[in-house]
Amino acid sequence: MVFWTRDDQELYEHVVSGEVLPNHDGTFQLSVDLDLSSVPGEDWGRYRCVVQLDGIEDIVTRLDPSVILSNWVKTGGSSNIIGVSVGVLLAVAAAAAAVGVVLYRRRKGSDIRSQRNRIRLLRSNL
Repeated sequence: MVFWTRDDQELYEHVVSGEVLPNHDGTFQLSVDLDLSSVPGEDWGRYRCVVQLDGIEDIVTRLDPSVILSNWVKTGGSSNIIGVSVGVLLAVAAAAAAVGVVLYRRRKGSDIRSQRNRIRLLRSNL
């Protein structure tokens, strides 16, 4: 059995028990997640993970942020992603505007040349 406690009282709220998963060597693994998103960091020491197995003493581990391994990304990193995304979008918009100006000038220039050619043709026909 695996469960979380706060001040030696078993917790039921904000706790999600995972399923028992077998390992290839005959052992198993079990996860019991505790959502600490609303708990200040200084209060984490009040929480403990308790593992109870038949025939051995309870294994109690105090929640210590310095030894937690996680694959979660800190939320502060998202501002970098947003900044880079905005920069890339602005660069693409500037490139599109430059291409638009070049195409407009070429088209405008070809329109002027064709008008001059028409005027020359009209004058030569007179």
